[in-house]
Amino acid sequence: MNSDDREKTCLPLLRTVPGFAGMPTEALRCIAGGCHTRTASRDQILCERGQIIDGFFVVLSGRIKLSVLSVDGAERVIDVVLPGHTFAEAAAFLGSPCPLQAQALTDSRLLFVGLTRLRTAIARWPGVALPMLTILAARTQRLLADLEACCLHSAAQRVTGFLLREARCTAAEPDRGMVRLPAAKTVVASSLNLSAETFSRELHGLARRGLLSIERREIRIPSLQRLRALSGAEPPWSEPWARLPLGLAVSDLHPCA
Repeated sequence: MNSDDREKTCLPLLRTVPGFAGMPTEALRCIAGGCHTRTASRDQILCERGQIIDGFFVVLSGRIKLSVLSVDGAERVIDVVLPGHTFAEAAAFLGSPCPLQAQALTDSRLLFVGLTRLRTAIARWPGVALPMLTILAARTQRLLADLEACCLHSAAQRVTGFLLREARCTAAEPDRGMVRLPAAKTVVASSLNLSAETFSRELHGLARRGLLSIERREIRIPSLQRLRALSGAEPPWSEPWARLPLGLAVSDLHPCA
């Protein structure tokens, strides 16, 4: 596929990605000419730790797990990337080995953004750099928040903080929250540096106190204020473009204050 064909295929996809949508059309066309789509089946490895890559990924559908593996094979999940979000940007821009392993949790479709065309676009249209800086800054903020939680917070505080950060609510009921776990409990627990057993125990402990109800991967919170007050947590930090549960429109759910 030549650059013109890639532009026709990838330009509409780039326009749906937060951060890219506001870029000048000519800049998007330039970037799209260096993109290509890719599919991944469940459990497929997209990027191995130590691999050099010349671009980064945008998740169009599915879920991607970012993790590190110890020498004895133990896994620590760093993040679960949902549609509309990116990964591997820092390694691409630095030209350094990828520090994480990226693996598809479900059948997924991705857009690979080539770095050569992106750098050309940044040179021609300096405003293109701002969305990229925002994406990288948001990821840095999230990693710092996760590091603080792992080092300083109890298991209960980590679970509560996760729920408050991921909760979504409607304009009609701003104090009622809903969380859809983005992956299996074992994966979410690992991302909080907890065992699956501890994660489940803390969830059910909150449920027994009437702070939430659990149905499979869906967690409903009757009062976010009550959960926050009893946990002693600060209002949750959220990304500039918040994650949305699959199948729900932006107008239906939004990050809870």
